[in-house]
Amino acid sequence: MRPNFHEVAGLWERDGSLRDIYVQDTEAVHWNRFDQLLSQYTCSYTFDGVAAPFPGAQSVLRNREGSHVLSILLNGPVEVCCHFFIAEQLELDISPKEITGAIEHDEVLSFVENLAEALELSADITPENSEHTPFLTYVPQSRTWRMHDEPGSS
Repeated sequence: MRPNFHEVAGLWERDGSLRDIYVQDTEAVHWNRFDQLLSQYTCSYTFDGVAAPFPGAQSVLRNREGSHVLSILLNGPVEVCCHFFIAEQLELDISPKEITGAIEHDEVLSFVENLAEALELSADITPENSEHTPFLTYVPQSRTWRMHDEPGSS
């Protein structure tokens, strides 16, 4: 069952930091599945701040000569950004300021479910730069959410 908007303490607290979505142990097959998933969303891409057609994750990961940002727009004002830091980890970020209620909350959790199921890997929602201290984990094999009492608990 999907956690509700008020159920996870601090999840969307406007504390000046972002929230991250992490998928670990990604390989080429996962990035290809990520590219396929993007067809379900409105996206925009920039390279070194200049709008460009998205060349695909594999191409982006091979080009380390600049800054990449893929913005994925969910229904409503919610934007999820991917920066393609390393090939072994898919990291996206989201601003808690955009999560103003249950509708936006559900949009984000639905996106995380779609992401994890497409990649067939678990996905964590964490405080910014805190990949080992999740608020929530979605496990696609069982289609379940695991809530953590406090970020960092197991």
